[in-house]
Amino acid sequence: MFSISKLFKRKPKPPKAKILSFDGQSIPLEENQLVLDALLDAGHSVRHGCRAGACQSCLMTCSEGSIPSAAQVGLNAAQKELNQFLSCSCIPSESMTIESAAQALPQTVAEVVEISKMNEQVVRVRLNAQLPYKSGQFVNVFKNGAVSRSYSLASTPQIDDFIELHIKRIEGGKFSQWAYDEMQIGVPLSVEGPIGACFYTADSPEQPLLLAGMGTGLAPLYGIVRDALMNHEHLAPIHLFVGAKDAKQLYLMDELKALVTQYPQLHVHYVVQQGAYEWLNTTHADSAFSEIDRYQLNEGDIYQYSKNLLPDCKGYRVFLCGADSFVRKMKKQCFLAGAAMSEISADTFLPSGH
Repeated sequence: MFSISKLFKRKPKPPKAKILSFDGQSIPLEENQLVLDALLDAGHSVRHGCRAGACQSCLMTCSEGSIPSAAQVGLNAAQKELNQFLSCSCIPSESMTIESAAQALPQTVAEVVEISKMNEQVVRVRLNAQLPYKSGQFVNVFKNGAVSRSYSLASTPQIDDFIELHIKRIEGGKFSQWAYDEMQIGVPLSVEGPIGACFYTADSPEQPLLLAGMGTGLAPLYGIVRDALMNHEHLAPIHLFVGAKDAKQLYLMDELKALVTQYPQLHVHYVVQQGAYEWLNTTHADSAFSEIDRYQLNEGDIYQYSKNLLPDCKGYRVFLCGADSFVRKMKKQCFLAGAAMSEISADTFLPSGH
């Protein structure tokens, strides 16, 4: 039977528009739009970096509205208590009133004092920043006060009077491409940090160390190795595994060979997926690797190579640096080989989204 009530049944109201209030401006939010994107689209110069929640450059404070739980992943209890959140991972469920969070990390302005190309992809940048850092930590580096990227520290305190960054050129990367192609000596950069807990502690000089990194994951590991040997006289064996897709991507080879020559407890293992023998024939570097048995270049899989060389990691202190997939796989491998999870430190490189 036809129902009059159905004829006049009210249509559901359209969802209420969500508004983002920031710096005196009301910004309409699109469906599933991130707070960071809304602010940038509205013309605001907002600090941001990795877009993955790691660098916390885009930290904001909410004074009205609810904060999605996903926007507070990785924040500590104090930050949550202050209603702080990461704008790069915040998709509001309702209107919000927000403001920039007070920066808790120390900041300084430093000048570029040295630039050198390490290979076809990596540039070494040295800054005259004076920071109370530990080798293996990382900093957020800002270009023009807004766009930032996180880079690990390859320098060593008490030895170097600069901080050193190894920047891999990413095609289309706003920061890395500029750094590799255009950066000049004397350019001022804002530096925030240091951040992170992937560093050497001098409480167990007789504990063996395992360090593994892919690509520019070598940067923090180089700093950690120098710190352990030169600042703290680490006595136990140190095994450094350096991975790359191709031998042409290797760098710091002279520096590491010098360390191996000076410190008999240091073992350096380069492991590349391809091009090792061709590279040796082209560069005539085979003599360098034949001189010292603790300094080796190998072609193969870094996971299998390190597992074969060190099948038992019980009692080892482990440092892992590189892309998330590499760190996760190596962490699992070391743990299953006997390393305590509490003895494994990692510096994970996350994509910035350019």
